Amino acid sequence: MPKYVIRLNTKEFMKATLEHEITSDTELAAKIGVSVTQVWRAKLPSDDPRHNTPGTSFIAGVLKAFDGPFERFFFLDEVLRGRNEK
Repeated sequence: MPKYVIRLNTKEFMKATLEHEITSDTELAAKIGVSVTQVWRAKLPSDDPRHNTPGTSFIAGVLKAFDGPFERFFFLDEVLRGRNEK
């Protein structure tokens, strides 16, 4: 049975930061209530070993800060064998 993870739709996420005139990851992290490192890691490509999938605090912060539907900012992605499978 395939396993899935929630991924960040980086394009829509970055578009929302521009719409809200957020100019830095520090400002963005404060607005969504997570660390700058969490923002940076979530924006990395999923094949980068430093990438982290967004956690519940990150997801909730994004939805509250940008008043958007889940589907705009996040999507389900099947976990491929290898790095992401535990």
